[in-house]
Amino acid sequence: MDGEFSFMDFDLLTVASNGCFSVLNLALDNIDIYDFIVDTQDSDGNSLLHHVAAAGNLETLEKLISLSAYANILNHKRETPLHVACLNGHHSMVTRLLKYGAKLNVLDIERETPLFKSVRGGNKALTKYLITQKAVVNTSNRAKEKLIHLATAYNDMNLVEVLIDIGQDPNILTGSGEAPVQIAIKHSRLEILKLLLERSATKSIRDHRNYTLVHLAVEAKFKSICQMLLATGHEVNVRDHNGYTPLHLAVELNSVEMVELLLEYQADINLLDVDGYTPLHIAARGETSGDIINMLLKNNANTKIKTEHGDVPLHIAAGVGNIRSYIKLYNKQDNTIVNVIGLTPDRLAQIQGHTVINQLNIELNNNNKSYVPKIPIYKQLRKLRKK
Repeated sequence: MDGEFSFMDFDLLTVASNGCFSVLNLALDNIDIYDFIVDTQDSDGNSLLHHVAAAGNLETLEKLISLSAYANILNHKRETPLHVACLNGHHSMVTRLLKYGAKLNVLDIERETPLFKSVRGGNKALTKYLITQKAVVNTSNRAKEKLIHLATAYNDMNLVEVLIDIGQDPNILTGSGEAPVQIAIKHSRLEILKLLLERSATKSIRDHRNYTLVHLAVEAKFKSICQMLLATGHEVNVRDHNGYTPLHLAVELNSVEMVELLLEYQADINLLDVDGYTPLHIAARGETSGDIINMLLKNNANTKIKTEHGDVPLHIAAGVGNIRSYIKLYNKQDNTIVNVIGLTPDRLAQIQGHTVINQLNIELNNNNKSYVPKIPIYKQLRKLRKK
């Protein structure tokens, strides 16, 4: 009869995935008139029990178990309902599933146990409980990540400490070559980083770019971490594969805060990279804050150091047409310096087609003062910058 309610009108897997558990419970109470097998799976391989575990619905769990639902059924990711419950942090659901025979150390398609999922979910109390239930802790997933890597990334300091106490190596690398200390910096885990360093993590470790821990902290712009590293004796003038010091990197990233911190810890302001660039050369070529150039100059950055091509910082600013840097760096003496092909900064700007710099240069050369005067061309430049 049209309009009459029937359980046959509902797909129970869709009902479960939408969280309509009151409807699902009613259907399960009348399963004998509904042509449905409780372990039926959807297109992703999820059964009713997977959906119930994801939601943490204990009432529906009890009904499914009473109907002989299989506690260790796998979806297409080879996840059991226990994996799903752990990822979502449903502690009571986890204890019930274990009570009903869920296996604690099943590996999913990524070779992760439910314990891995609990750590990924940031479920610290649940993680601790799983370990008390004899979850295997010394195992790796497909990416060769161990629990210490995940615990660091997901900020579970207690687990990191437990793992080190039971012998997990604080220097072990993932498949991509990351150590726990590097992961701690990447995710801004200051307290975990301190713990790892206190517990024999290698201070001198480098990544594939030859970045030190200080480089990584600068790259991530985590001032508190960088300050802690420098205050505890990490070298400030170390270089990467390209000869970049942390100061080169901070300037390139236009981080006033990091430049200021590195200078406070006596970073050598005139060190060269493999191409002969100082941090001031880096500042000259990029859209760097004027504050950074001012800081470098105030701290005695040498404006006359040449790159391997003979360029001083003023050449770099002129060659790329960087008006702001050119104004900050300009002085008459540097404007007469020639590079290896005999070009002054002004001539280089002309060849590169940076006519505004050439016009500016004429007026600057005619001015007796070293600072930029309030002249018509400067007013035009300010208008250009606003467009």
